[in-house]
Amino acid sequence: MLRRPWALPAAAVIVTAAGISAIVFGGCSGGGDSPSQATATANPPTLTATPATPTPTPLTFAITPEAKAYNLGDPAFEPLPSARALFGVHEGAMYQIEVPDRWNGDLVLYAHGYQGYASILTASPPPLRAHLIAGGYAWAASSYQANGYAAGVGAEDTRRLAALFAESVGEPGKTYVYGISMGGHITTFLLERYPTEFDGAFAECGAVAGVGVLDYFVNWTIVASYLTGVDEGRTSDPRIYKAAIAEMNAQLGSAESPTLAGRRFESVISELTGGPRPWRYEGFAQARGANFSVILDALRNPEPSLSASTNEGEQYRIAPGLGLTAAELNRAVPRLAAAPDVRDGGRFPALAPVSGRIERPYLTIANTGDFFVPISQQQIYRRAVQAAGRDDFLIQRAVRRPGHCNFTAAERIRAFEDLVRWVEDGVRPPGDDLLGDLTNVGLEFTEPLLPDDPGTP
Repeated sequence: MLRRPWALPAAAVIVTAAGISAIVFGGCSGGGDSPSQATATANPPTLTATPATPTPTPLTFAITPEAKAYNLGDPAFEPLPSARALFGVHEGAMYQIEVPDRWNGDLVLYAHGYQGYASILTASPPPLRAHLIAGGYAWAASSYQANGYAAGVGAEDTRRLAALFAESVGEPGKTYVYGISMGGHITTFLLERYPTEFDGAFAECGAVAGVGVLDYFVNWTIVASYLTGVDEGRTSDPRIYKAAIAEMNAQLGSAESPTLAGRRFESVISELTGGPRPWRYEGFAQARGANFSVILDALRNPEPSLSASTNEGEQYRIAPGLGLTAAELNRAVPRLAAAPDVRDGGRFPALAPVSGRIERPYLTIANTGDFFVPISQQQIYRRAVQAAGRDDFLIQRAVRRPGHCNFTAAERIRAFEDLVRWVEDGVRPPGDDLLGDLTNVGLEFTEPLLPDDPGTP
């Protein structure tokens, strides 16, 4: 068995899925020696808990990012009919630009999602490419200068690409930012850091709450480790964590036939990701094994985001009838403190918590059954925007479907065109209240509903 009483936590976690976000976390002792890298010893120290200490001392994790060399892919691509292609390398990142012959003067900057830790940097067109060109919009996309969870790097590379476009093609009339998955983090960061440089923004399945998605993956691993008693699930050593995955899965059972620990885990995670909603169970089942695997990948590739995550302020909830109360859970779950010099906005501005201070229209769509970048990230951002007094600039929509970035062309096109009308004509589009009851959310914006949608007769 991979169990030890209160093995000193140190974990990592990352998001992914068809090009989405990622992140990692870890822990070390509260006051003594702490590992300086994400490669812990094979025999990490242990900490014995006593009844007199019901709340574990917050953990911290210091990491030394590993420098990584990248190769640039081939930026060349064939333009669509009635359009021209520009491509190349700019300040360490490859780029692609496509301009229709009948350009309407507007530009869409596309921010792609998480691409893992591949050694080759690549750029790709936006999902709405054909619609954009047909509508007269030019688009531009950057590879970014790094892979991994590189939201800050991606944001600045995307901004530099806007300047290159102006030099190469011409100054656009309006500039929109369009982010997918981790690109949603980039989109939020650009709107908050440069609030008057862009005219509007669209994010689909986006990590719009920024560092909040990293906190989510920290929670995934800490909760699983605690509920199964597999303390090695809170380690920064990828070798130990790989073995711990098998043990945690054994203790949880399958998503279709969970043990009591598995039922508790599903309940806690489902509440953490937004509560009761369409396709919650199906989405959880899809992500159950994959999320552990991406955490392992992140542990093998240390980066600043490793120490940006925290669950210190998290208040967990759990359904009744599972033999564990929320109060018991919140007292006992180990807590991880983020490294202040990573999350404070100094060296890594994109890893600071979101402010909600936006000044341009922002429209987002999210799948109800997404457990890679769950709809709770939308809720976190809505609260931040409300607290900043900028609620008039944010519209959010739910799409009733399991999985990550699982949208139809109709859903994407409607959202983008509604954003354009909002920017150009001031017509504020409809949206969903994602802070309310999500049981029947998304009926207006799902095109079409799946045949066995839980809200259909």
